[in-house]
Amino acid sequence: MNKPNEQKYSDERAELRRQRQQLEYEKEEFLRAKAFEEKRLEKQKRIFDMEWQMLEEGWRNLAAEREQIDRFRMAEDGDEDAGFLFSDISASLLFSGVRNMRTLKKRYKELIKIFHPDSGTGDTEVLHIINEEYETLKKSLEKPKSRIFQG
Repeated sequence: MNKPNEQKYSDERAELRRQRQQLEYEKEEFLRAKAFEEKRLEKQKRIFDMEWQMLEEGWRNLAAEREQIDRFRMAEDGDEDAGFLFSDISASLLFSGVRNMRTLKKRYKELIKIFHPDSGTGDTEVLHIINEEYETLKKSLEKPKSRIFQG
């Protein structure tokens, strides 16, 4: 009788070892999946934070543009205390910080959107001043052509 009991216990121990190994394997798989998911969530959080910062900056820019438009509307309505009249500043201030053709074109497009007469807040005189400044800066930033191709 001893032998069948020993065989039974031996089989049970073997089964317990197999179950323990299976649990260890599942535990390792779980920990790997958990680590992967934590990295994925961290990456998503970084992306979300970057997008959030971009949105906040966009909202600030929109608020600044809206304030500028409101000032122009107040000035158009004859409010002397508007605080911001285009004649008080020079067009070169609108293009300050421009160092290359790409940023010049971008700034020019932004200014045209704001000051174009069809925009409701625009003015042909202001647009003319912006165009003159743009052409001046464009000429100064253009690369000089090779003497070989000059007539």
